[in-house]
Amino acid sequence: MNTGPSRLLPVLALVATLASPVWAQSVPAPEQFFGFKIGVDGELARYPKVLEYFQLISKSTDRVRFDLIGKTTMGNDYALVTISAPDNLAKFDRLVEINRRLADPRGLSDAEAQKLAAEGKPFYLFYATIHSTEVSNGQAIIEIVHRLATESSPQIREILDNAVVLLVPSQNPDGQHLVIDHWYKTKGTNYNRVFPDLYHKYVGHDDNRDWFMFTQKETRMNIELVQNKYKPIITHDMHQQGPQGSRIFVPPFTDPFDVNIHPILSQGQATVGQAMATALLGEGKEGVAWNQSYDMWSPARQYMIYHGQPRILTEIASGNLGDPYVNPQKGRPLGPQESRWNFPVPYSKDTWTLGQQMDYGVTAALAGMSHVAKYGREWLYNFYRVHRDWSAHSKGPFAFVVPATQRDPFATYEMLDLLKFGEVEIHRASAAFSAGGKPYPAGSWVIKTAQPYGGFAKTMLEKQIYPDLRLFPGGPPEPPYDVTGHTLWMLMGVTVDQVDEPFEAPLELQKTIATVAAAAPSRAKGAYLIGPESYGVFKIVAELQKANVPTFRAAKSFEAAGQTFAPGTFVIPPVPAAQKIVESSAKSLGIPIVATDRAPAIDGFRLKPGTKVGLFKGANNMPSGWLMWMFEQYGIGYEIVKAPDFQGDLHAKFDVIVLPSGITRQRVTNGLDMKRNDPAEWGWAAGVGDEGWKKLRGFVENGGTLLAIGSAVETARDLLDLPIEKALPEAPPRFGPGAAPPSATTQVPASEVAPGACPSSGPCSSSRTRHIGCGRASASKLRSPRAIPVRTSCRAAGCSVRSISRIKPTSSPSASAKGMWSPTAARSISARSRARLSSCCSMASITGRRHP
Repeated sequence: MNTGPSRLLPVLALVATLASPVWAQSVPAPEQFFGFKIGVDGELARYPKVLEYFQLISKSTDRVRFDLIGKTTMGNDYALVTISAPDNLAKFDRLVEINRRLADPRGLSDAEAQKLAAEGKPFYLFYATIHSTEVSNGQAIIEIVHRLATESSPQIREILDNAVVLLVPSQNPDGQHLVIDHWYKTKGTNYNRVFPDLYHKYVGHDDNRDWFMFTQKETRMNIELVQNKYKPIITHDMHQQGPQGSRIFVPPFTDPFDVNIHPILSQGQATVGQAMATALLGEGKEGVAWNQSYDMWSPARQYMIYHGQPRILTEIASGNLGDPYVNPQKGRPLGPQESRWNFPVPYSKDTWTLGQQMDYGVTAALAGMSHVAKYGREWLYNFYRVHRDWSAHSKGPFAFVVPATQRDPFATYEMLDLLKFGEVEIHRASAAFSAGGKPYPAGSWVIKTAQPYGGFAKTMLEKQIYPDLRLFPGGPPEPPYDVTGHTLWMLMGVTVDQVDEPFEAPLELQKTIATVAAAAPSRAKGAYLIGPESYGVFKIVAELQKANVPTFRAAKSFEAAGQTFAPGTFVIPPVPAAQKIVESSAKSLGIPIVATDRAPAIDGFRLKPGTKVGLFKGANNMPSGWLMWMFEQYGIGYEIVKAPDFQGDLHAKFDVIVLPSGITRQRVTNGLDMKRNDPAEWGWAAGVGDEGWKKLRGFVENGGTLLAIGSAVETARDLLDLPIEKALPEAPPRFGPGAAPPSATTQVPASEVAPGACPSSGPCSSSRTRHIGCGRASASKLRSPRAIPVRTSCRAAGCSVRSISRIKPTSSPSASAKGMWSPTAARSISARSRARLSSCCSMASITGRRHP
């Protein structure tokens, strides 16, 4: 009998077919479904089609579940894909129960934890495209899901049998729509292929700096509906970096590490990262790097690391979206060409394709899953050990105490609510007590560090001391990769005391956090008075404006109802519409409101009802996006200032125009290049030319208000040729006045700088520029005989607001005006100066965070 190769091959093919599950054959290959091979040059799978494919797979196999778990900022689907062996999915609820028990190990013995670890399965969470121009990972996940759903190789079987894979297909679905749709729309044109605006409606590239303030819907869905719900033991965050560096970065990370990260997690990151590096190098992939560029300091990027999970960051070199990247120096290999211990094999080619990027991403992800699946019991037990150690924490501090009496009760509520959302346990004292030699009244809050998520509480509430890292011994400081401080109570203007030694107090665990309602004001005969201490007051002001209630601000401190009120206090007439608003606000916001029998006779400024606010957004300006978000949270009506607006009368449309940080004269006059961007779509962001620049100046000279923030103060100074001063202090150098500037040769990964976010010159040109949130500061006074200090609070995560401008009055204020309710009550200075000052004062204080 002839059993040679020609007779044997058909038999082997038949055996292979019979061995392959029937359902696997019913799942179409990606190229069949999408109509092109995923990763091929010139094509990108669109996000809605990706979700459709995953839904189809879930209906075709019992390895995959698909769930739509929410809607994004712009109304797109936010999804979760769960993948594992059918037996594991059948007992999924029990596996989640095990994870949750190990996450709160109080009352659990080590032996019991070992049994649960043996019974459970580690959950491996990964997500892609939080930065939406980093497109290759959004393609790689298609290949990963298809392989997990259809393959029966030893590697895939081990992952399915011994782990549960959770996939968020995109952490920024809105950006996937915007970026890929724009890329296809501009195909075959001379237009810019990269989406020219923010690829997250409000925060753009800063969406990866929101893991401690939780401002955006996408962040909150990931945490509430994935992280906190299922308790994964590892999170893999798939990113991309610039095209000229290494081909991929994997952990371990470089210094500094936050001291509140458990060492087990640091080591777990290194172990998984090196498993990825081994797999990549084993496949002959070049340009693999580790222990460089990326540190583990800021919780703004890594909620998971304080909740028992290593954060695995992979950064793959980018291309030209769906097209190859070719080294401008043709023939010269891309990236560094010197071998190092953490970069053993340089990349040898001058071209880098989408398919290569995708291939690196697939290899790294499957290698991470394989490692976790292989050592699942150890990973689950270590998950337990991290939470066990924090629950027994005794090294100090013992607790953080939030006194019941606060300058800003609304900010206090918001800070506690953030911690509660991050699963921090908060107690409240039912009676007075003493701690650290200081008395505290009943109602004060206590946050102990000995709890499962004590590391998160500690890193959020203690004062950060950034390590003194030097480029070489005795040399200049090493520039920090990202923000160096993130103490919540400093950012929000709340008083919090660190208590190092144990103390006793009658405490009750709080299941929920709510505002402490202020006493409802009595019915006023003269006026309602609301101090300027809380940023929450602007929710009240916005309601008063909508109700067309006249609202005034005091120009200086005064006495009324037996107490002293600060400059900037709001004075509101007791009309019926005002009564309803202030009574409900005292309850919902906890802000004290005082009713008086007589209106105070005090100089002041009237806020114009229905103030028309214009925001000069520009294209791809993140501070503008944050201001959009903030205005909407506080009910401040605004419109984007568009280039066509300059063809008409700016006064007819706006009372106030806001220039966010980063808006320069060039961005005003030149705007987006209409030769590179479709005027029909992007005409709103076109330059207004020198004539428009003059028109903006005329807007101010004729009584309009221009509010400049941060670096835009220089823009306003240039526009008006006036001695404008910044009202908020500049951040000092990290190591004092003599600190050296960042090195100009330091490379910033593309994943950390949004395309077009930084100009080639000016205040954002430093290679280490970061979008750094600023803390609360008191605004400087107007340089006039009657100055108005205005407190501000800049706390949006990742916001770039550094300062708010003030324009010196051109005339001195006169003596106090009479008749508080008269439209002429706001000082007898010129109408032009008065308009500038009153609106500037009111706008300067509008700041803060969303009411949850």
